Amino acid sequence: GYSINNLTINRLSSTQTGSKYYGLFGQTMNATIKNLSLTNVNITSGYIVVGSFVGLTRSTTIDNCSASGSVTSINNMYVGGLVGYHYQNSSFIRNSYSTVSVSGTNNVGGLVGYLDSGNILNSYSTGEVTTNGYARGGLVGYKNSSSTITDSFYDATTSEQSDTGKGTG
Repeated sequence: GYSINNLTINRLSSTQTGSKYYGLFGQTMNATIKNLSLTNVNITSGYIVVGSFVGLTRSTTIDNCSASGSVTSINNMYVGGLVGYHYQNSSFIRNSYSTVSVSGTNNVGGLVGYLDSGNILNSYSTGEVTTNGYARGGLVGYKNSSSTITDSFYDATTSEQSDTGKGTG
């Protein structure tokens, strides 16, 4: 596979012009990302949707990918170790993992911040998840009922989360 080391994104002000989606890719549509490792990411954002790989996915497959480092969103939501907002039933994350420390306000998850009709298969997260807001989890911050999580887990000790129905802790 391939690796990208020391990816740094610093976009603190939500008043700056441009996208509200941040990660290696701000948003993707009809895309496949595979066999890629992001090591020692350092992403800090004042924007709404943030993940190390992708802020917002639409009909996107992430396969055999991993990330380490930290992702922080100041006073905003939809923050995940790999993906901030994983959208559409044709979107898949499989055979992937995150050890990213994730921090945000709401919808904060070790792998995905907001899982909206997307799918997660055979994936895991072991990073710390920090938030004082609602919808948080070791694997997924918020899971829509039309989403599926199969054979995926998170570390309840390192994530400091104990959620149910959103992966095995």
